[in-house]
Amino acid sequence: MKKKFALVLSLVLMIMMICQIPILASNISLLNNNTSSTSTSFSISSDGEACVFIDYMGYKGVTTDATINITIEKRNLLFFWNDVVTETITCNNYHYSNELYYQLEDSGTYRCTVEYVISGTGGADDVITFEDTASY
Repeated sequence: MKKKFALVLSLVLMIMMICQIPILASNISLLNNNTSSTSTSFSISSDGEACVFIDYMGYKGVTTDATINITIEKRNLLFFWNDVVTETITCNNYHYSNELYYQLEDSGTYRCTVEYVISGTGGADDVITFEDTASY
């Protein structure tokens, strides 16, 4: 009986280790004054088209506006990054979602940084930063 119990317990633990659900820290916004959640992704297609998905959800009646700064940089040499795209989006709503596309000229490694600055009556501005790299 003890052997069967130990076997079942070890199988359950093994399945739990294999089937873990990953949590992406960049998509979690904890204890913010004016922001309920953010979701951001960055990808590059095989033909060099970069896609940046941005989404934030604030609180109706609390969140007043947001500024979203998008920067895409290309790696040169080992440690140096040159700006390829810089864009600022200003929103006057408690929710915003969009997909932005940029055609990249050269293949290589690119880094995307998205900074949300979300204001409202809930307290100090929320500053939420996303960063990811992709290559093509």
